[in-house]
Amino acid sequence: MNSIKVNAIQFNHDPNGCSHDALTIRRNFSTTVTVPEWKSGMVAPEESPAAYAVHETTGNRITIKVRFAIRPDPPLPPLTVRPKEVTLKIRAIPPARWINVLGSVQAKSITIRLDLRLKLPYIDFELENTQLGVFGIGIHTVKWNWQYQIESVKPGSLPKPQIVKWTTFDTTTHRIYTVLETPKAPWLQSPPAAGVTQLPWTEVLDFACAWAQGATTSEDAACRVTGQIYNLGPDTITYDCPGGGSSHYSWGKFACTKFIERLRGGTGNGIYVNCSDCATFVSEFANILGCDLWQSKMGWGFSLRPLLGIGSSVCETACGWGGFSYHEVAWTGACDAADRVYDACLLLDCAVTPASPVLACNMRFGNCGDGDYRDRLATAATCPSCAPQPGSRQRREVE
Repeated sequence: MNSIKVNAIQFNHDPNGCSHDALTIRRNFSTTVTVPEWKSGMVAPEESPAAYAVHETTGNRITIKVRFAIRPDPPLPPLTVRPKEVTLKIRAIPPARWINVLGSVQAKSITIRLDLRLKLPYIDFELENTQLGVFGIGIHTVKWNWQYQIESVKPGSLPKPQIVKWTTFDTTTHRIYTVLETPKAPWLQSPPAAGVTQLPWTEVLDFACAWAQGATTSEDAACRVTGQIYNLGPDTITYDCPGGGSSHYSWGKFACTKFIERLRGGTGNGIYVNCSDCATFVSEFANILGCDLWQSKMGWGFSLRPLLGIGSSVCETACGWGGFSYHEVAWTGACDAADRVYDACLLLDCAVTPASPVLACNMRFGNCGDGDYRDRLATAATCPSCAPQPGSRQRREVE
C-alpha cells in the first residue's frame, strides 16, 4: 500500500509575472480556473488546464508547487525498529515514448514524520527538459508518473538496493496550452479575482491554439487565425448580405461566448457576420496567443474591386452593392498606411486572370498607387476615400 499520494499541483503560483510559472487564466466569461489547477481525483487532462508564454519563460527556471498527502504506513522493507521518519527523493517523469512539453519534474528530497497523518505544505519543484519553445503554439497533454526513492530512515538503516529503487506511486495528467507571449488586450493578466472576466479563456485557447498549431512567430499565428476564420464560411458564418452588412457579434462588446457557441455547432448569434465581426474574431483570437492587433476602420465611402466575401463563391463587389461606406479589419501598430492588415472578411484579386483570390494576411495597407491592400480593395478612382481611420482603433471587451 502506498503511503504517499499527490494531493494538489499548482502551475500558476506567482501573481506578479509568468516568467517562471503559468499564466493566470479562466475557462470562460462566467467560470474561473481555480488554483491549484490539479487536485486529487482529477483524471481527464482538461480538468487541469494551464497556459505558458514561450517568450517570457525562455531561458528561465520553471517551477510548480506540489502538495502530498501522507499516511503513516510507508512501504518499507522489513526492519527491526519502526522508524519515526523517512527521507524520500521524489520526481515525476513522462511515460515511455511520451513527449511532455513540460518535460520532467526534477527529483527533490523531502523528509516525512511517520507518526503524523498529514498533508504536507506546498513544495517547490523545478521542471527540467522542458520543450515550451520547441513546438510553438499548441495544445498538449502532459502526463507524469510520480515516483519516490527511499533515501534513509531514522532510526535505522535500509538495505542498499532499496535506496536506488524508484517506485511509481501516482499519475497525473494536465491540459497545457502554449502561446507565444503574454496575451495582449483585451486579455489581461492579474490575480484571479472573481470579477476579472478578461483573463484569457481556455474556451478561446481551445480554438486559437488549434488554428495556429505550430506557429512560432506572431505574423504566422495571426495569418493562420485569419485563414481559419475565413474558412468558417459558408457553413458556420457568412457575410450578412440580407441584412445590409450588420454586425452580429461586435456591436459594442465582443459577444465571444455566443461566437464560441456558434463554433461548437450551436446557434450563437446566428450565421451572419460583417467586417467588424471578422476583424474582432481575428484580433482577439490572435491576441490571446500573444499577437498585437487592433480592430480599426478605413473609409469613408469607396467603390470596390471584385472580391470573394466570406461564405461566398461569387466574385463580385460585395453582395453586388458596388462599395462600402467603411471597412474594418485587424490592424497592426498605429493602424495607418504603413502598418499591416489581416482581413478574414474577404479575399482580394478574385477577378485577376487566371483567378487567384488572395487572403489579406500581414499585408501592408499602403498608399494609393503602392499596389498594396488599399489598391487591391478599392477602385483607383475612389482609393483616396479608402483612408485609414486610426482614431477608430479599439479592442472590444469580451463577454
